[in-house]
Amino acid sequence: MRTRTSLSSCFLRLQHFSSTISNTINNNNPTTRTHLLNSIRTLPNLTTAVTLFHQMLSMKPFPHIKDFNFLFTFITKTKNYTTTISLIKQAHSFGVTPDTYTLNILINSLCHLGHTSFAFSVFGLMLKTGLNPTMVTLNTIVNGLCVEGKLAQALNFTRHMENAGYEPNGYTFGALVNGLCKIGDMGNAVVCLRNMIERNFEPNVVVYNAIMDGFCKGGFVSEALDLFREMNEKGVNPSLVTYNCLIQGLCWNCRWKNVYFLLNEMMEKGIMPDVQTFTILVDGFCKEGLVLEAKSVICFMVQMGEEPNVVTYNSLIGGYCLMNRMDEAMKVFDWMVLRKCLPSVVTYNSLIHGWCKVRDVDKAMCLLREMVSEGLCPDVVTWTTLVGGFCEVGKPLAAKELFFTMKEYGLVPNLLTCAVVLDGLIKCYFRFEAMSLFRAMEESDLDLDIVIYNVMIDGLCKDGKLSDAKKVLARLLVKGLRFDSYTYNIMIGGLCREGLLDDAEDLLRKMEENGCSPNACSYNVFIQGLLRKSDFLRSSKYLQIMKGKGFAVDATTTELLIGFYSADKGSNAF
Repeated sequence: MRTRTSLSSCFLRLQHFSSTISNTINNNNPTTRTHLLNSIRTLPNLTTAVTLFHQMLSMKPFPHIKDFNFLFTFITKTKNYTTTISLIKQAHSFGVTPDTYTLNILINSLCHLGHTSFAFSVFGLMLKTGLNPTMVTLNTIVNGLCVEGKLAQALNFTRHMENAGYEPNGYTFGALVNGLCKIGDMGNAVVCLRNMIERNFEPNVVVYNAIMDGFCKGGFVSEALDLFREMNEKGVNPSLVTYNCLIQGLCWNCRWKNVYFLLNEMMEKGIMPDVQTFTILVDGFCKEGLVLEAKSVICFMVQMGEEPNVVTYNSLIGGYCLMNRMDEAMKVFDWMVLRKCLPSVVTYNSLIHGWCKVRDVDKAMCLLREMVSEGLCPDVVTWTTLVGGFCEVGKPLAAKELFFTMKEYGLVPNLLTCAVVLDGLIKCYFRFEAMSLFRAMEESDLDLDIVIYNVMIDGLCKDGKLSDAKKVLARLLVKGLRFDSYTYNIMIGGLCREGLLDDAEDLLRKMEENGCSPNACSYNVFIQGLLRKSDFLRSSKYLQIMKGKGFAVDATTTELLIGFYSADKGSNAF
C-alpha cells in the first residue's frame, strides 16, 4: 500500500512538472528562456530530463542550441551516456544544428563508452562542417585513447594536434602520463613528465601519484621514492593515495623501516591511514608470514575507528593458510561473518587452497558446497585448486570428475587446470586416462600451450615410452610451438634413463643450434645419466663445461659424485 502511494505521488509530481514546462515553453513573454534554464537547473532525474527534451523539440522556434547543450550536460553528469548520444541524434534529425560544444559532449559520451573510433568520426564531422575543435575536443579524445590503452594512437594524435597549432596543456600530459603508467611504460611516462615541466605546466599530485604507483607496481620503489622527494621539493603536497601506493611498494619489497617512517610522516602531516592503508599493511605482513604483526595492525585499525573490510580479512586468512594454520584461518572466517562482513569468492578460494595444502580435501569440498549455498559461483581458481588437491591425495579420477563438473557451472577449464589434472593422472600411473584426456583437449577449442605438451612428454618419458613421447613432440611442432629448455631437459632425461647417452648428447648440442641455450638443469640431467652408466670421461668433460659456464652442480649430481669418490671408482677420472 505504501509503495503504491509513493508511486502515485511520484507520477503526479512528474505530470505537474510536465504541465509546468509545457506552460513555460509556450509562453511567448521575454522571460521564457530564463524559465527554461531554471527548469533544467532543477531537474530531479533522467526521466524528467527526457520529458523536457521532447517538450523543447515541440517549441516553435526551437530553443537556442546552448539551451539544448545545457540539458545534454545535465544528462552526461548523470553518466547516462547512451541516452545523451540518442538525444543528440534525435535533436539533429529534427533540424537542431549542433555546435562545437554539442559535438564535444557527444565525443565525451562516446569516449566514456569506449568508442573512440566513433569519437574520431564525430571529430571528422566537426572539421567537415567548418566547426573548429577546441582543446576540450582534443583532450577528450586523447584521454579516451589512453583509457582504452591505445597509447601509440594517443601520442600520434597529440603530435597531430601540435602540427595543427594546438598546444598540449597540463590535462593532455596528465592523460598521457596516466595511460603510459597503466601499460607499464614508465620510461615514456617520465619523459612525458619532464616534457610537461619544460613547458611550464606544473604536474599536480595526481600525475605524480600515477608515476609513483607505476614504479611501485614494477618493483622500482627507489625510483618512486626519488620522485616523492622531488614532488615535496616542488611544493606539491602528497595525498593519502601517494602514501598508500608508496607503502604498498615498500611492503612488497619488505622495507619495513621505510614503511614505519612514511606512516609516522603522514600522520604528522594530519593524513590519517584509511582502510586501504591498513589492508596494505596486513597483506604485506601476512605474505611474509608475520601474522602476529598483521593482527596488531587490525587491532590498531579498529581502535582508530576503521572497520576491516573483506579484503583485510582475506589477507589475514591468506596469511594463516600460507602457514598451514587452518584452525586460526577458520576462526577469522567465523569472526568476519559475525561482524556482518560477507565472504567473497577469494575468501573461499583461500580456505579451499589451505585445506588442500594440508591434504584435507573433505573440508575443502564442504567449503565448496557452503560457497554455492551462499549464492557464490566457484571460479576457475576454485576448481583448479580442488583438482590439484585431489591429485595430491592420490585421487586423480575424482580430480578428473571435478574437471568435467566445471562445465555444469558454465566454466571453461584454463590451461593451468588442464596441466594440473594431466599431471595428477600421470603421477598416479593413470597413463591411459591421461592420454585420452590429452587427445580430447587437442580436439577441443582449447589452445594448448607448451606446458601441456611438456606434462605429457615428461609422463611418457618417465614411463619409458620414448616413441610415444617423440610422437607428442612431433604434434607440438605441427602446432608451431617452439621447444623450451624444459622440453629439451625432459627428453634428455628420458634418453638417459633408457641408456641412450649418445642421443642425449646429440640433443644437448641441438639445443644450442636451435637457439635454446642449455641451462644448469640440462647439464645436471645429462651428467647424472653419464654417472649412472659409469661414463667417467664424458662426465668429467661436461663438468668442466658446466664450470666454465658458471653453472653449479645440484644435490643429485653431488650425491652421485660423492658415491663414486667414496667407492674410489672415479678418483683417476676426475
